[in-house]
Amino acid sequence: MKPLLALVLLFLAACAAPLPQPEDPDALASDFGQPGEVDYHLLMAEIALQRELPALAATEYLNAARLSDDPAVAARATRIASAFGTRAEGLEAARRWVALAPADLHPRRFLVRFHLDAGEVAQAATELGWLRAAADDVERPFLGLLPLATETRARADAHAAMALVADRYPEDASGAYATGFLALRAGDVASALRRAARALELEPDWTEAALLYARAMASDHRAAEALAWLEARPDANSRALRLERAVMLMAIERNAEARELLEQVLAADAADADALRALAYLEYFEGRTDAARDAFMALLATGEHTNDALFYLGGLAEQQGDIEDAARLYSRVDGGEHLLTAQVRLALMMVGMGRPELAINHLELFARRNPEAALELGVARAELLMRLGLPEDALAVYDELLARAPEQAGIYYARGLLHAELGDVDGALADFGRVLEMRPDDASALNALGYTLTDMADRHEEAYPLIRRALELAPDDPAILDSMGWVLFKLDRPAEGLPYVERSWSLQRDPEIAAHLGEMLWRLGRTDEARRIWLEGIVEFPGSQVLLDTMGRLDP
Repeated sequence: MKPLLALVLLFLAACAAPLPQPEDPDALASDFGQPGEVDYHLLMAEIALQRELPALAATEYLNAARLSDDPAVAARATRIASAFGTRAEGLEAARRWVALAPADLHPRRFLVRFHLDAGEVAQAATELGWLRAAADDVERPFLGLLPLATETRARADAHAAMALVADRYPEDASGAYATGFLALRAGDVASALRRAARALELEPDWTEAALLYARAMASDHRAAEALAWLEARPDANSRALRLERAVMLMAIERNAEARELLEQVLAADAADADALRALAYLEYFEGRTDAARDAFMALLATGEHTNDALFYLGGLAEQQGDIEDAARLYSRVDGGEHLLTAQVRLALMMVGMGRPELAINHLELFARRNPEAALELGVARAELLMRLGLPEDALAVYDELLARAPEQAGIYYARGLLHAELGDVDGALADFGRVLEMRPDDASALNALGYTLTDMADRHEEAYPLIRRALELAPDDPAILDSMGWVLFKLDRPAEGLPYVERSWSLQRDPEIAAHLGEMLWRLGRTDEARRIWLEGIVEFPGSQVLLDTMGRLDP
């Protein structure tokens, strides 16, 4: 092991070591009152934090907030519950804070987040409306509300809640902009275009509104039109619009034109961090590793977009086999969109070096120190446990995550897949059904439920309409196409199902799809073609159990 990486791993191991246990909490609390008194619960909460029992700390702080008339106690309870407690605890603490400090903006901000995470659009809109009314004297007041709406994973709900408030202020360009921004983030391109156009109608010279309108056009598969529209604006040669045009050109692979615009921006300011980042991405995705490294190093020197630079420099080091440098760089990523991926990459390096226990400990420790990322890191930890052949441990992680965040449909989906892999049909069906209760038009969940019903439960008539609906929602998804072919096969309609699986195989090379395609061809008497497909699958996926089982069963 190289010396520096050894130090990194030793540091992580030390951080994961058990802390010395304090004295018995009841003994420590004896001089601070009894249960039912504020000071007692505050002390118990602090002891729980020291013992790394944050969920217990959240409960104790809430107990204290219920008893205290001090808004600072309610504020502390809200923040701890937001990070470590349940949504119900956070909601109660925030409401207590509002009751004790009705003019304070901060508890209302927490309430927006709690309501959005639970899909409570009307309640979230009520709090957003209160915050908007309190910001009447602020320029472009809705911009201050945007961060609250972008923190949640419930993008469609955030858009809907903001729209309810913005519609009360039809002459406020920032309301149209904020709603358009959230619409685009939620995938509602038509609404984004309409709202951005309204913002520009109200403030024609607002550059950010122009950029939003152009991005909405590009998302509507009209990138060339968006570029022409930007080029025709009076401020087309401004730094902001040149950068936007460069990014759009990169998206449609007109890289030479993008490079020219970026070089124009950098000629005016060689340390322009946004232009350096875009140029670094361009070099990276064109495979010019030395140029990309130089650009990311220059970006790092600016002190801006540091986490992006560290992450991609780590990736470049990993590609070159310099594991020590890659680990050092990934470990320095402390925020931004690549934070979780960097920690997972670091954990996988530990696994590759034969230290899986350090990988698990690292993800656990990082989640404790970054509670806002605890759910994503928990999922990563569960997937890592699966990779290590510890499915029961992975299941326990999912159970723990859902106990804390029962509104997270994605975790039910992941747990359902694990139940299916473990052969627990009832558990899989229950989890996929729960996802559909929360998201009735989730194509992946419809497909997962339908496929489990047909493949593991022989309930083909129930499965067919679910998979058909999934295919309507996602007609080019290889997994759903395979499921449709397979359920038709199970319904004794192999000729009708074959084109779906053939298209699936053409879109995605997967051993299970190859097994299904071969079996359908075999049933139809096209045995030579079946053997050819199976052979292709074995060549690409040697040792695939599903292929070997299918071939052994049909063509021993």
